[in-house]
Amino acid sequence: MTRRAILYIRVSTDEQADKGYSLLHQEDRLRKYCELQNIEVMALFKEDYSAKTFHRPEFTKLLEFLKKNKSVADLLLFTKWDRFSRNAGDAYSMINTLDKNGIEPQAIEQPLDLTIPENKIMLAFYLAAPEVENDRRALNVIVGMRRAKKEGRWMATAPKGYKNIRDENNRPVIVPSDDAPLIKWAFEEIAKGATHANDVRKLCNEKGLVCSKNNFYKLIRNTVYCGKIFVPAYKDEEEYLADGKHEPLITEQLFYEVQDVLNGKRKVLPVKNTRKENLPLRGFLESPRCGGTLTGSASKGSGGLYYYYHCMKGCKERISADKVNKRFIDALSMISTSKNVIDTYYNIMADKFKASGKDKSDALKKLQEQIDKNRERLNKARMMLLDNEIDFKDYREIKKQYETVIDGLVRQRIQISLMDDEYKKYLNFTSVLLKNLDSGYEQADLADKQRLISLIFPEKLVFENNGFRTKRVRKILEQICAPIMGSKQNKNGLALNFQRQSTEVTPVGIEPTTQRLRVFCSTS
Repeated sequence: MTRRAILYIRVSTDEQADKGYSLLHQEDRLRKYCELQNIEVMALFKEDYSAKTFHRPEFTKLLEFLKKNKSVADLLLFTKWDRFSRNAGDAYSMINTLDKNGIEPQAIEQPLDLTIPENKIMLAFYLAAPEVENDRRALNVIVGMRRAKKEGRWMATAPKGYKNIRDENNRPVIVPSDDAPLIKWAFEEIAKGATHANDVRKLCNEKGLVCSKNNFYKLIRNTVYCGKIFVPAYKDEEEYLADGKHEPLITEQLFYEVQDVLNGKRKVLPVKNTRKENLPLRGFLESPRCGGTLTGSASKGSGGLYYYYHCMKGCKERISADKVNKRFIDALSMISTSKNVIDTYYNIMADKFKASGKDKSDALKKLQEQIDKNRERLNKARMMLLDNEIDFKDYREIKKQYETVIDGLVRQRIQISLMDDEYKKYLNFTSVLLKNLDSGYEQADLADKQRLISLIFPEKLVFENNGFRTKRVRKILEQICAPIMGSKQNKNGLALNFQRQSTEVTPVGIEPTTQRLRVFCSTS
């Protein structure tokens, strides 16, 4: 009686590359075998897929073929048992399924008569061997990847801001890419706390960074950017951060500042949410007619777009944005003081910081003592585990608790140690800015312009009669600018009349004097 067979050949991509397995070779071997054994070939199924499970496209089609064509064959032939499966448990289950359908699975290069009980021992060996090989390969990959991470090497596709290359030893490394400046800028903007993270992402997208919202939030949580590689927990080992071999894009301090902003641990200065470069004062102005907040928009004219500030409540207040913006810069030029006052402010603040040097040293010493104390506690817990005084579950909880505490203390130490550099940087910046508020404002980008407005004017501004008035300015600015502030009560009860003769005024007798610009800023 002629037997009928379905041929099944399988190879995975890595097997073709590493071992030279070939679908064509398997098919040729099977067809020659059938020819010699007088076996009729009823169907052929070719698979390029892993044999870890039977959830394979072609094998699924094979089973559907058998269901639709019962008794079409009595043999399922393949070259070796590892072509059939690399999982012993799944293989036994599938053999039983095929047997119920009258199909005998058989490997032509490893033939077994499964009606003989002893042959099942050989079957177990044939099936277990490839499974062990798979498990060993997977374990080697896990161990290798983990070892590389511990060494500080990034082993996956490079994150945004980096690119994959090979070093002189042909090892994979990541280096900054063209997106690196944008990633750094994004962290700096979020750390300022004035712009929502998603708005920063949108601004990055406009600048050329291709990144979805979900991926952006993963990005700004990734320690790789501050030079740390995350090593996940594995068996008895806890997760931790390893020092990376790559170049960090940001400092650890900046990274943790961003995390504090994202986690709501830092109070931030709100800035009006507007992205119109032509309307920096949108949301900061109040209508002199109805007291409502002025918004802004563009109107199309014969010469292009013209921007206006107008009332949100529908009153008739409507002012040229170009005019208001220019008058505001003029107004900022009024809020200034002499070089001597700024220098005095600088020296006072510098002396104050220097005087706190001992306090800083004491604080660092106390923090280090706390870090050492908690590390010693962690070491004691480790010794208790080794002496079987506590079990591993208790040790893991203790370890997690103290590592969190130590991490927080280390972050505090880093922040305090950088205070000298930080205060010098900010003092220098503040001194220059106070001497040139108007030019500093003009050179700033939109977000910084709005931050500056919020810092100077906590209340809304009213633009009227070519000048600005407000209920109050920041107290610190009022004190610094006190030498040039004339106090004058006007009919509306608004005090502190800032005014300065224009620097372009010509001496009397040559031309008429220039009309002075008045800027009213009340502290009442």
